[in-house]
Amino acid sequence: MNIFISTNLYEPEQLAEIFTLMNKIDDCSVGIELFPEWQSEVFCQQLAAQMKNLQQYPISLHGPYYCTEHSKAEGTEEYARSMDYFRQTLGLSKRLKSRYIVYHHNNCRVEAESRQRMVKSSTENLAKLRYEAERFGARIVVENAGVLARGNMLFNEEQFIEMADSIPDDILLDIGHAHANGWDLVRVMKKLAHKIIAYHVHNNDGHDDNHNSILNGTLDFTQFMACYRQYTPQADIVIEYGKQCAQEPDIIVKDVNYIKKIVS
Repeated sequence: MNIFISTNLYEPEQLAEIFTLMNKIDDCSVGIELFPEWQSEVFCQQLAAQMKNLQQYPISLHGPYYCTEHSKAEGTEEYARSMDYFRQTLGLSKRLKSRYIVYHHNNCRVEAESRQRMVKSSTENLAKLRYEAERFGARIVVENAGVLARGNMLFNEEQFIEMADSIPDDILLDIGHAHANGWDLVRVMKKLAHKIIAYHVHNNDGHDDNHNSILNGTLDFTQFMACYRQYTPQADIVIEYGKQCAQEPDIIVKDVNYIKKIVS
């Protein structure tokens, strides 16, 4: 297994701060999950300036999120932009030798009458990107995106399990999203143990997608880690905290050491 720290912590102009945090962690086996923001000129400038530093770390990549919607059909402006951003991410994956790229089926709200159309489009778009990823030697993993409180959960617990078993791609399970949606996390881990290769870990109040630190919320992280060791001990753990945690690097270091102690 590998541990990664997501740059979701930072605004585009703060990207270089990830290296200050990595120095505090002081473990060359801990990597970075880069959260690309192609819509931001500042991010693109910072990425170019920090490329050599990023190449010194194990890397995973989140797929584009902002201004990206993979549930839109070919021929729409949203489709064209989303595919362009993901193709840029494929190029970045090759440069950084990323372990995988995380795919969200959707980011926008889900209305009952449009759900089937959204699933169809996002499934078709995933297939296209899967084909393109092969040319770059890249690997796509699919995340359980969206939370009920935001109205953007495309797959409920059972639908997500069925979808995961129907595709050739592996799964990244976001435990914060699962908790906010009231899923039986242990059940999902058992059902998809053969597919899960990574987790996004963070905590919340069981309702909102807070992206708090792992011990700050109502999700029983100790229970999660026990199940992790039992069912998916080789899966990566990606610490994906919100920007409110950026000014608490000591907590992040402590959390990394907590996880390392449990899995060692």
